[in-house]
Amino acid sequence: MQQIYYELSVLAKAVNFKNLSGAALHVGLSQPQLSRIIARIEDELKIVLLDRSAKRKSGWTPVAFRLAHMFEKSIKRLETELQSLSQNQMVREIHIGTLEGLSSFAMKTCKHCFDHIGVTKIFIEIYDLNELEAHFLSGNLDLIFTSKSPGKQKFKYFHELGFQILEKIQSNKNYALLSNFEYGRSNKKDLDDFKHVLVTNSLTIRKEWFDDYGGTGFMPTEAKRGKAKEHEPVYMIGSEILSPNLWQQVTTAVDKA
Repeated sequence: MQQIYYELSVLAKAVNFKNLSGAALHVGLSQPQLSRIIARIEDELKIVLLDRSAKRKSGWTPVAFRLAHMFEKSIKRLETELQSLSQNQMVREIHIGTLEGLSSFAMKTCKHCFDHIGVTKIFIEIYDLNELEAHFLSGNLDLIFTSKSPGKQKFKYFHELGFQILEKIQSNKNYALLSNFEYGRSNKKDLDDFKHVLVTNSLTIRKEWFDDYGGTGFMPTEAKRGKAKEHEPVYMIGSEILSPNLWQQVTTAVDKA
């Protein structure tokens, strides 16, 4: 059987809402994305999760609820066992994902983990927002530094770090500069006003383009401590299988840094 952990985790959240369209509004995915995920589970397990007999809004089948319940029970059992294990073992390896604009928070956290927690190996990767959410929800990352909470669910380990200002730049109307996430959420008709559109997940590329050629778009400023009205908060979020002790040490360290 192919790996469908991520797809099952999405299903477990989606069945809490009446139908596919309602679920899409709350799990952080578009309806076509969610539909493809459900179709993959159905194809892999040879079951029917959606009653598509209704013309407008398909509802969940009893099998969908049973499968979601089975998945949640297995995950909770695994989390309990892993937490018990991790509380008695020194954590040696951590996987971290961050937005490029929050890399300073991530680096300070890495330094503290090396110096004070006993971690010997850290994998840290920079992602755009869509990739960061997907890898975290798939269980590939232990910690993330982000400007948006993945989906609509509440996370056990969730810490607000500060805020970030999105600076609007309009120095050249020929070029629209967007992140991958911004492009995915943009109104394509609005982009027709521009002669050229540049899409990249690299802040460095966007900054240099703005400096050298100009353009229209947003650039996040360096993240700062505290809170500010009308500005984007930034967060550190931990995987639910992290030990409480490790999370406490990390949050204490990042607040003092």
